[in-house]
Amino acid sequence: MAAACLALSACTPGMMAGHSTQATPVEAASAAPVPAGLETFYTQKVDWKDCEDGKSFKCATVKVPLDYKDPSGQSIDLALKKLPASSGKPIASLMINPGGPGGSGIELVEGGEAAFSGDLRANFDIIGFDPRGVGASTPLTCLSAEEISQAVEAVAAGGDAQAAVGDDAEASQEDTAKASVEAGREAATTCEQNSPVPGIIDHMDTDSVARDLDVLRALAGDERLYYFGTSYGTFLGTRYAELFPANVGRMVLDSAQDPSIGLAQVGRDQSVAIENSFRSYVETCQSGKDCPLDGDVEAGMAQLRALFEKATKSPLPTDQDGKTVNGETIRQTMTELMYDDGTWESLTSALKQAIKDGKGTELAALAEKPSDETDPKAAAEAEVRKLANQPAISAVDCLDYPVEGDEAQWDKEAAELRKETPTAGGAQALTPGLCKGWGRQSERTPAKASAPGAAPILILGITGDPATPYQWAESLASQLESGHLVTVKGNGHGAYIRTGECATSAVDAYLLRGELPEKGLTCEAEIAQK
Repeated sequence: MAAACLALSACTPGMMAGHSTQATPVEAASAAPVPAGLETFYTQKVDWKDCEDGKSFKCATVKVPLDYKDPSGQSIDLALKKLPASSGKPIASLMINPGGPGGSGIELVEGGEAAFSGDLRANFDIIGFDPRGVGASTPLTCLSAEEISQAVEAVAAGGDAQAAVGDDAEASQEDTAKASVEAGREAATTCEQNSPVPGIIDHMDTDSVARDLDVLRALAGDERLYYFGTSYGTFLGTRYAELFPANVGRMVLDSAQDPSIGLAQVGRDQSVAIENSFRSYVETCQSGKDCPLDGDVEAGMAQLRALFEKATKSPLPTDQDGKTVNGETIRQTMTELMYDDGTWESLTSALKQAIKDGKGTELAALAEKPSDETDPKAAAEAEVRKLANQPAISAVDCLDYPVEGDEAQWDKEAAELRKETPTAGGAQALTPGLCKGWGRQSERTPAKASAPGAAPILILGITGDPATPYQWAESLASQLESGHLVTVKGNGHGAYIRTGECATSAVDAYLLRGELPEKGLTCEAEIAQK
């Protein structure tokens, strides 16, 4: 069923899938001059080679400065993966970022047809990159070689990855600010000690990544940047537009962040959004068949919290010998599943097994991260290394936001947030404490973004987004001088492809031909069950 386009004006023909797919490049013009001292990086040769996976992708590694204030100093590597345009005649390269911070653009580009429409794949070389400190680029590594080796052996033998790396998934909801400060201090110390370039921990801020992005634009041979960013990727895109407004070509920011709010407000807004998403799930569950949550929505929310508490005291057994599922794992798994309402049918089945039968087998399966690796040890190593890189989100956030307040204030705010969002848990209020312990302070203060002189920027916001609340997209669109908002009525995180034809066609028409949708476009999301 096609999504309805409910706008102040109806959808134009050019916005609908199946119409003209002729791609139009941005009009040729000179980009901003290469920043002084960076000429070597902007003119380096990129050696694209076939990737080791044997598929149609091309891989490359490029150099960027560790510290843009000292470009003659140490350099680091950025890993790139390209899906060449299927037409053989790309209009440009489309740079992508999946969010996080800490998400892998390489993994996103590997999604191919599941992540991008046929029209985009035909007309763009789609390039994913692992940002500095992430994945296959010069990484932030927070486990020692010995710890990684031991964890790989344990996971390959059937052990739980989180347990193997010593991450207690049960502790986060009741931690104090003092404990968060200490956790941040310990994490930063181990990350700095074990990273191949220890100084990477001090240079993972978004402005540095935005400067990397401009180097990549130039190396791709594009006068203007074509860019698609989701979630944190919208913050990266916004910072790029602020730093390089003249270099913006066509930019899509899907499920947008608001750059004007601080870290504490980010945590509060996200906790409320998660709570609201749980409520939407319960309402959807109760309106269908076989829902194990009885009564009205409030009663259903109470049953979820009871399940979390029960599994905290006595983890649920699974069909796998020795493996159990605890309360915090269930809460975290549910939070992740709020990102895609196409998974909610599977979640209902898993909750039915947990609540009615007292078993966590299906919940454990939902919590597992799929791997393309067929060799158990290779899959285990990939999972462990990803967990060793997981603190990258803290490295970025703590460099992007100033720490405000003190331990007493953070404990007070956490207690208030737990009361306001009892199902989500409210632990987000303690993030400033973690950044205090992390010990790296932001050099910039959150502020409204305007990006004067930038080309039109397309912004998508989902009304029931659990990670980047819809009001953030509204706010960003009002801040940017060239911001243009598309509203998607629905649930989940990331509108493109996932929510159906209306939003996807609007994005494609803009990226391919520069056609902006009618002002005030609102799309009804479709749900594809998974």
